[in-house]
Amino acid sequence: MTQSSIKIRSLVCVAGVLLATSLACRLGQEATPGPEAPSVTLTSPLPNQTAPAGEPIQVNSTSVDTEGIQRIELWVDDIKVRVDTNPELSSPYIVSQQWQSEVAGTHVIVVKAFNAQGIAGQSQPVVITLTAKAQPAPAATPVAQASSTSVVEGTPPVPTSTPPLPPTPTWTPTPASLSPTSTAGVTCTPPPCQTDEVYYCPDACPGGCGTQCATPTPTPTPPQFDPTGIETHDIFEPVWEQPGVKDYLGYPTQAASDDRNYARQYFDRGYLYWWDQPNARGLIWAIEMPQPAAKQGFLWTGPYEDMWDGGDVYSCEAAQSNPNGPVRGFGQLWCDHPEIAEAIGAARESEQGTGSTTSYGVVQFFQGGVMLYSPIDREVWALFNGGTWQRHPR
Repeated sequence: MTQSSIKIRSLVCVAGVLLATSLACRLGQEATPGPEAPSVTLTSPLPNQTAPAGEPIQVNSTSVDTEGIQRIELWVDDIKVRVDTNPELSSPYIVSQQWQSEVAGTHVIVVKAFNAQGIAGQSQPVVITLTAKAQPAPAATPVAQASSTSVVEGTPPVPTSTPPLPPTPTWTPTPASLSPTSTAGVTCTPPPCQTDEVYYCPDACPGGCGTQCATPTPTPTPPQFDPTGIETHDIFEPVWEQPGVKDYLGYPTQAASDDRNYARQYFDRGYLYWWDQPNARGLIWAIEMPQPAAKQGFLWTGPYEDMWDGGDVYSCEAAQSNPNGPVRGFGQLWCDHPEIAEAIGAARESEQGTGSTTSYGVVQFFQGGVMLYSPIDREVWALFNGGTWQRHPR
């Protein structure tokens, strides 16, 4: 088993609140690529996600183009911070890029992809918030023994220190306040808003500040997808045609893969799905399911690159102590990412896959997410960009 390091779920433009699906937006220019430009899906971080300043942020993206992807660029706050070149000009090109900043406040992340002809396309922008690190509380100043009668005997001293704040969790994102921050005597005033534009001023105000200029909508507005001319796989089509599914998944960006090995495993509060890739590491998706019988929920992440090297099937003692593992690629992911292990819990049954059935799994990428099929369970998973998911029996 194997996996390509990214966390797929592409972009939901935030309009004053976090929408679990997607709102069209732009950052100075249209985020939707032209007809011949690559399609770029930024799958993590999530819109409005919060994380402590100074900690690495994994920016995961999937870029698709019929001419093949030449390279991708990571832009943060309108500054190019990293470039990754694709040696094989393959498509889809799935990449995990790391970015880190000590500057607290809001930041705007965009990924740009260039095809073999040098034509560029870019993802929709995602706004995240880095929270300031909690500062150690100053030592309490002892109250000097007073000789004056103004000190009332027996009056308890007033505390002079504040305990540090607990760390901010990173697995389940918490919608951040969109109100501009300010410091006494300093006012942060963003420029006038234009329709669907996002403004930020990390250098203009202490610690950075920001606001999003879009009118909140009471219900999510489906993004506008143009037909690609690619057929939806027969297994996925009945689910894809259901109300609300097609609206948010859009159209396929490539033909479905239905001749590759797969594996899946259920956990106490989650599900892992592995998909093989010829001449490359396989991919793994992680889905959080607080209730084992849930048919829909939030959130999912992936795909992650399968990092198991074929050695010991157990990657940590916690996996080895459970008769169900997880083992191999699932175990490597579960052991290497404690936030995933904590979210999905322990394996409640052993891994199953192609070796347990003669049928292969099916995977197909769409403009607004991805669909997965498990022939053992005869169920289709629809994973929508932004983190929501649905589970459909077939």
